[in-house]
Amino acid sequence: MYANGFLEEKRRSPASLAAVIGLHGAALAAVMIFGTTTFIAHKDPRTTVFNVPIPQPPEPVPPPPSHQNQQTPQQRDQVTTTPPVAPVPSDAITAPPQPPTVYHPPLPPGPQIALNTTTAPVLPPVRHAAMVDPNYRDALQPPYPRPMLDAQRNGSVRVRITIGTDGRVSAIEQLSATDDAFWRVTERQARSRWRFRPATLDGRPIVSTMLMTVTFRIPDEG
Repeated sequence: MYANGFLEEKRRSPASLAAVIGLHGAALAAVMIFGTTTFIAHKDPRTTVFNVPIPQPPEPVPPPPSHQNQQTPQQRDQVTTTPPVAPVPSDAITAPPQPPTVYHPPLPPGPQIALNTTTAPVLPPVRHAAMVDPNYRDALQPPYPRPMLDAQRNGSVRVRITIGTDGRVSAIEQLSATDDAFWRVTERQARSRWRFRPATLDGRPIVSTMLMTVTFRIPDEG
């Protein structure tokens, strides 16, 4: 130490300095020979999910055949035959089932009433034609037309009349006439004086038509 109390700095010799430089050179050469050191950074681990199938149970093993179902060679050689069945004809008709028989107790003794089970025939409707009312028979002849009477002419009129249910003439149609004078008196007489018994159908009066011929003749003087 120095007299002032501080450490005395040691002086390095040239040989020691050369040794230190040699060591550093050897370390540098070793690094160059063996290469540089690589640092690997570890990443965060990731979890991968796999679908692992569940193993299925093994199939059941069939039981060994029993001795009851086993056949002997003699039984296997036997051939079982079925008797033939007669074919059923296609036109065979199966009768329908009959209804049950209904029991009817016997009738007590005494007079029995025979029921008529026959159907009565349907008769056609009864129709009666119209006819002149006998109380008005004298009113059928019309008065002789004066011009025809003066001319001493005979004539006739043919008409078709419609007779209502009351027996009166409801319509008259001229079919033929010798002269118009004969037709006029005939029409007037038919509408006012002619009376009939109306036609009937099963007893009910109905409307009908009738042909009438009126003759005009001058009586001979004797």
